[in-house]
Amino acid sequence: MGTATTAGLIALGIVAIALIMSEVTKLTLRLMKRSLEARIAALYGPEDILMKDLAANNFGLESWGVWQRRGNGALVLTMDCLHFFRFVSWGDVRVPVESITEITFTKTHLGKATIYDLLKVRFAVDDKPDSIAWYLTDPKAWKSRIEELKAGKAAHERQ
Repeated sequence: MGTATTAGLIALGIVAIALIMSEVTKLTLRLMKRSLEARIAALYGPEDILMKDLAANNFGLESWGVWQRRGNGALVLTMDCLHFFRFVSWGDVRVPVESITEITFTKTHLGKATIYDLLKVRFAVDDKPDSIAWYLTDPKAWKSRIEELKAGKAAHERQ
């Protein structure tokens, strides 16, 4: 075989592998989303869900320390809580809206850095401060919606 033929076969092989990997990734994401949708539907009806992101990436819960497993999953906002469903069942996190003390953006959390804005949520449960951060499709929309929700709850409580 000539050099040109060998190079052509190598290039064809690389393209074929890339296409196969792309399709496997798409299939995995579809299966992951179906699984997450089923878990969400088991707890919340469509009328309960204010926002949902099936491609959320959890950067960790501060109280669990830097060595915890982080992971992909779905983030759901209801009137009462932010609920993160980790794709792998273990490690779901539920943050009551009333316990949220601050919502900011950051590029680092628990030693992990990114070039993207992460939604960082500080909260307190039983007077113990904690925080969690997520990479989301639209973190600004999440921040705005949570702030609106908290403001609405505060106004309702004052009445």
